[in-house]
Amino acid sequence: MAPLRFTIKIHTIDLNFQGVREAIASYLIEGPEGLILIETGPESCRETLIDEIKALGFSPGDVAAVFVTHVHLDHSGGAGWWASQGIPVHVHPKGAKHLIDPSRLEESARMVYGDRFDTLWGALPPAPEEKVVIVNDGEVASCAGLEIRALDTPGHAFHHHCFAIGDVVFSGDSAGAKLPDFDYISVTSAPPQFHLEHTLATIDRLAGEKFAALYLTHFGKVEDPARHLADYRDAVELNAEFVRARLAEGMDPESLQVAYAAFNLEQAFRLEVPHPDWQRYQVINGTDMCADGIRIYWEKQ
Repeated sequence: MAPLRFTIKIHTIDLNFQGVREAIASYLIEGPEGLILIETGPESCRETLIDEIKALGFSPGDVAAVFVTHVHLDHSGGAGWWASQGIPVHVHPKGAKHLIDPSRLEESARMVYGDRFDTLWGALPPAPEEKVVIVNDGEVASCAGLEIRALDTPGHAFHHHCFAIGDVVFSGDSAGAKLPDFDYISVTSAPPQFHLEHTLATIDRLAGEKFAALYLTHFGKVEDPARHLADYRDAVELNAEFVRARLAEGMDPESLQVAYAAFNLEQAFRLEVPHPDWQRYQVINGTDMCADGIRIYWEKQ
């Protein structure tokens, strides 16, 4: 992908999710004709996001368009509010209905998170249908003087897009979770839609684009995408094989969660991740749910 012929300014906004730094990012991008926002984060972080936008000298009304990589709550739980302000929200065709009517999404999430739901995620305001813009694979949206290209990138979820602007890409959960300053990459394999072959194909597609930089929602800029994607591919295969082998031994789901956490803790410590930062990784992408996602994938095979 060729670089842009003009300069854009990318602001990485830390949403300080649950008081944890570098857990969830939103990206405010200054184009030649205005602003766009990639990832709203959860509704529980909306005031933080607005405060950070104002601290940069802007207001929410200055945003011309919003793009969400997928409809998991940590990425797009707040999208309905932005749409209700009259700002178009761009999303994968398989995710649009859940922004317009988030009731099923909320019901399933409440079953998982129980009493913690409201504190973690906040409300899920519905998005007015006329403000939800479906973008398909390869389509280009023109906003704020920018051309934003959608890449259909399943594996973490069947309704996942990455968004490319020139030679940079905003990768959502398709390239794992990685804290700045550490080499350990956490495999984003939350249930129910994790799919091994699709994940590997997505990694290969992103590598083939030869982007100059990628931006993780969890968390921040990666300046060597080729190395990151190669390392992430290895991590996905390693962890998927670990789960497959434990299932072949007859390990039950609860024991598998413990074993998977220990397996990843060892990987992280070998890469010199201190224990407090390991706990941050757990907030970002908990190993229990990731073990479940890979387990469910193998059980379907």
